[in-house]
Amino acid sequence: MVSGVILHLIRHEKTQANNERKYIGWTDEPIVKKVLGDLPISAQIVYGSDLLRCKQTAACYFPKATYVPQRDLRELNFGEFEMCTYEQLKESPIYRAWIAEPMQVVPPRGEAFTEFKQRVLQAVQVIVQKNETYTFVIHGGVIRILLAYYGCERNTFQQVIANHRTIYTLKWDAIEQFLGGAKCTSFSEEPITVNEIMSSN
Repeated sequence: MVSGVILHLIRHEKTQANNERKYIGWTDEPIVKKVLGDLPISAQIVYGSDLLRCKQTAACYFPKATYVPQRDLRELNFGEFEMCTYEQLKESPIYRAWIAEPMQVVPPRGEAFTEFKQRVLQAVQVIVQKNETYTFVIHGGVIRILLAYYGCERNTFQQVIANHRTIYTLKWDAIEQFLGGAKCTSFSEEPITVNEIMSSN
């Protein structure tokens, strides 16, 4: 039996849009490379978004696990900024306003940050209900939400970095701490070693 609550947060493998430094939110793009992951953790159940890049990464990292897709664990909906780069958007006044104040300004036809944060936190809180280890394969923005809210350091969303091929682990001594919204009692991050085996195309 697990003593306390453990969350393992893992970002999906890169897509072509990631490589091209585009904003990719709800676009359902596959990962560029299928890999064999050498992870220091195991999982029977993996939670993640319903988008292909998370499903494919979970299959690479945890091939024997059951994947549980959750729509509310999707990345931010970038609206009209979706699949665009900074260079393509930098002359847009609304884009510059969003970059300056992302918590207040909403991308045209996109999602407000407050709505994004609320759906992510609610989705995780529905899943995490007892002293257990939970593994998530999710998006960079989703990880940043969770690390900013639950992380030991008092960092803002903008200060948090969520890298690919890294396991972010948060621990609480008891489920009551997590359900009460407490910061984790310990935090660590560990790199993931992979062997690239083939193109997804």
